[in-house]
Amino acid sequence: MRFNHLFRVFTSVVLLMLCQIARAEPMLNGIGVHQELGQEVFIGALYSESLSNDADTLMTSAQPMRMELKIVAPDGLTTRRFSRMWIEGMAVNSKVDVLTAQADNMVKFDGLFKGRFQKNDFISFANNPGKGVDVAVNGVLLGNISDNEFFSMLLSTWIGKIPLSSDYRDSLLKVGDVDAGLRGRYSAISTTAARTAEIKTWTGTQVEVKTAEASSAKSSAKAKTETAVIAKPEVPKFDVPTIEKPTLNIPIPTTQAEKASSVTTVAATSSAAAKPAVTAAKPVVAAAEEDEEEGPALTAQTLLARQFYVSDAIKKIRSKTRYPQRALDRGQAGNVRVAIVIDRQGNVLSTKLLESSKYDMLNKEALDALQRSAPFPPLPVEIAGARFEFTVPMRWALPE
Repeated sequence: MRFNHLFRVFTSVVLLMLCQIARAEPMLNGIGVHQELGQEVFIGALYSESLSNDADTLMTSAQPMRMELKIVAPDGLTTRRFSRMWIEGMAVNSKVDVLTAQADNMVKFDGLFKGRFQKNDFISFANNPGKGVDVAVNGVLLGNISDNEFFSMLLSTWIGKIPLSSDYRDSLLKVGDVDAGLRGRYSAISTTAARTAEIKTWTGTQVEVKTAEASSAKSSAKAKTETAVIAKPEVPKFDVPTIEKPTLNIPIPTTQAEKASSVTTVAATSSAAAKPAVTAAKPVVAAAEEDEEEGPALTAQTLLARQFYVSDAIKKIRSKTRYPQRALDRGQAGNVRVAIVIDRQGNVLSTKLLESSKYDMLNKEALDALQRSAPFPPLPVEIAGARFEFTVPMRWALPE
């Protein structure tokens, strides 16, 4: 009897340990492909301890979670554009006081990425409750953002009320019901050891790099492998001044057609320079991104200036956005994302569709709304550069 009792106790302990181990590894919630200009940029996956199709539940949960992205764009992606895409997404989904409190963390996040992402690079953001967010590329830990609130902000970029892409958002909220072909494609993407060694230099880690001179001197006992060392920069702290700005909860337009529908227009990403408007698809990584990579690093002050400027501009765009009556009558709904470039005086230099709807009337309305909103206020001195670009996700949803 005593043996049976001990056996049951032992079995219960083992099962409890196994449950804890299983709980520590989040499960796949969804996988999606993010596109710009009709081309795939990256495939992303969301893992959570408890599967859910409710974005608010996931963003407010204190459970272990992980976001992963694998670059699929043939030309890769500049790290500056990548980080600021997330930063602007966080901005339009967060209140002003939260943005101000998290400004230093966003600056640190921006400073983690160096060089350029290449095709097949693997980026991960792991939320460890009580320990913050681990940021890694190709398995190399770049740094940790100690505030757990930061992961919720990262997550809001893609599944918040104002996601950068509504289609991508829906793909991440599949509750594990993922297309087998997409899952297999995602799993098959892998990087190389040489690329991983290169990523390690982003952290200042010493990495052995064999040079041609070392190879030719193999016969010499004195020949040694050269070592490349890059110092890890210190991330400064900033005293962020109190900035009173309107919240990002912009009121719904009041035209009769819009009262009967839900129209959402918001800003998402920004960059310091862009090319003139284009009508055909171009490579995702354009010359504008090359120029942007040479721009100044973000500070807390410049970060907040960019975010507040975009929110004010989008408030103006929203007031000019309509639901085309013919589209409403025909039951047409969809999502559009437009990039807009302005000069320092606020004049529109170009607009282009990054993500289009299947309905021409909605695509046209998106572009027309931006033109009706021009000109925008002059750029503040905190925003450097001759031109400024931001993107505007728009959604037209039929009344339920």
